[in-house]
Amino acid sequence: MTDQQYVRSARILHWLMALGFLSMWTTGYIMKMDSLEDTPLEESLFDIHISLGVTLLGLLLLRVAIRLLNKPPALPAGLSSWEKLGSHLGHLGLYVLPLVTMLVAWAEVDFGGHGVKWFTIAMPKIFPTMETFAGIKLEDATATAHELLAWSLLALVAVHVAAVLKHKYWDGHDVMGRMSLLGKK
Repeated sequence: MTDQQYVRSARILHWLMALGFLSMWTTGYIMKMDSLEDTPLEESLFDIHISLGVTLLGLLLLRVAIRLLNKPPALPAGLSSWEKLGSHLGHLGLYVLPLVTMLVAWAEVDFGGHGVKWFTIAMPKIFPTMETFAGIKLEDATATAHELLAWSLLALVAVHVAAVLKHKYWDGHDVMGRMSLLGKK
């Protein structure tokens, strides 16, 4: 463990969101199975997926607020300039990419006229119900964009985990301790 940790609320949110995104990717992947098309299970998974997305959006906004109010721990000593840049860009991506992914998903649901629900509670309509715009089928286009963004986010998370492992086992920096749920702060 390191003496330099993120504040406890940021660490708790980090792991809650990690679990939430793992659940999102799992339900999203299962929903895409051809054998589930137009079944009650697909509809239930869709409802869970959307509800988890709304929950994660709220947690992300809370996490951004906590991040803005609390200085993160310093990067480990001895990092090269490209590692520092990669760390900053990677962390920025871990805030921006989920936000964009969730907003595109919200647009997909709104464009299709379904309306976003959080565990049966109707959420505000952000995007208009529109079938097409400039000849583009909006629900289909945003569905494709959402899927590509979700895969991109998964790839970014894989790079993030690889960087943590590289720092721990190659460089001897316990950056994982910065996000440990155990500790003082």
